[in-house]
Amino acid sequence: MQSIKAVMKTILMLTDFSENATHAACAAASIVEKLHTDILLFNTYYDHPILPAYGGGPWVVEEFVFRKEDSTAQLSHLAIKLRHVIADPTKNGFRPKTDYQSGEGSLGGNVEIILKEKRIDMIVMGGSTNSGLEHLFFGSDTMDVIDHANCPVLVIPPKASLKKLNKVTLATAFELADINAITYLVDLSEHIGFELEIVHISLSEKDEEPVKERIHNHVRALKQANVTYQQIRGKDVIKRLKRMCKDNGSDILALVHYQHGFFADIFRTSNTEQALSGNHLPIMVIPSL
Repeated sequence: MQSIKAVMKTILMLTDFSENATHAACAAASIVEKLHTDILLFNTYYDHPILPAYGGGPWVVEEFVFRKEDSTAQLSHLAIKLRHVIADPTKNGFRPKTDYQSGEGSLGGNVEIILKEKRIDMIVMGGSTNSGLEHLFFGSDTMDVIDHANCPVLVIPPKASLKKLNKVTLATAFELADINAITYLVDLSEHIGFELEIVHISLSEKDEEPVKERIHNHVRALKQANVTYQQIRGKDVIKRLKRMCKDNGSDILALVHYQHGFFADIFRTSNTEQALSGNHLPIMVIPSL
């Protein structure tokens, strides 16, 4: 199985220059120093189809050039802002690079191209005003990015902060690829210093000892002291997960993304959007590789 690495080189920050996207970029920039990673800002400046009748017309060319120039100017401004957010590099000798680029086309398509051309270790994007898992699984742009990603995607809602990152909760059905996610988060915790809480979610009321033991065996093999385990099973697991994250002070909720499977089904149930509305936790989606 291909693995993802917590030792990072570049974080891709997606922006449409909205207040939410700028907040997400600034929030993520606060942990750049701990991760020793560079930043690549990206904006999709043109995703509207050009009508054939206007294909060679001057209006189309002028509009295209204006959008590209405006995108570059705003990216430059945001890059300067992020450099002020990042701590003084003289404290530990690390000086991150903050580059930027823009592209024409769909957001997911552009992300796919970037991932093929560059080593990207994490993608950051802003959440909606009503952020939560309902935005994650019902927001088309967000899902477009997640479906093309081969690295974790961190969705940061408005007002969420990463300055105090003490606990990350991983909700898992514990399929095979989830071992990769656990290892990734344990490695990441060594750089940032958070506690990892693994929550096994099951729709069955029965105690699934083989699965529980499998998780425990893997955690013990990692020899990591700040990893805890809990289980939620039965009815209303989504609502209980939301309450658990609030009660235990989680700073990030992590999930493993499968195109088809347990979470693809459970998070699209009819009561999910209502159950998770008002959830303002950053959400990290780790691909099943």
